[in-house]
Amino acid sequence: MIIKAQALEHKLFAPFGQVLSWSPGDPDRQDFAASLFNGRPAARPNLKVQRIEPVSLPHTATLIERHRHSSQMFVPLSAGSFLIMVFLSDENGQPILESGLAFVGSGNQAINYNADTWHHPFLALGAPGTFLTQRWEDGTSGDEEFLPLTTQIRIEEPIGQTRFQKIL
Repeated sequence: MIIKAQALEHKLFAPFGQVLSWSPGDPDRQDFAASLFNGRPAARPNLKVQRIEPVSLPHTATLIERHRHSSQMFVPLSAGSFLIMVFLSDENGQPILESGLAFVGSGNQAINYNADTWHHPFLALGAPGTFLTQRWEDGTSGDEEFLPLTTQIRIEEPIGQTRFQKIL
């Protein structure tokens, strides 16, 4: 299966979470910019600094993950582009692989995944990146769930789209 990456945009990402950014004309302050969620009273917020080595496109995905009980935020500290891949879930909570979307975010954007969103592990593109990552954890298997893919998914740049060459 092949998924063509596209620029990270608020409306396209909305079913999976929030894009956090500021553009000229936006209010100087945007309160409640993300839907932070913790579904377990014993879970504590974990804000970590994470260094991520880069990959390049095309990239083959073999594993996805979700956090059923917590939102998860990624904020670039020193990074350029990063890759995001997300999936809708069926009525049983399993990922619908055919619904997969891939996005390329820029260093001036952050994302917050909604709780229970299937996604590819976070990846920097082109150069190493340092990110703040925040989610709620209680140290149990409920913190995260991994699913090896039985079908590999190849994430590619769109053909003829020069804006991705600038992002990367």
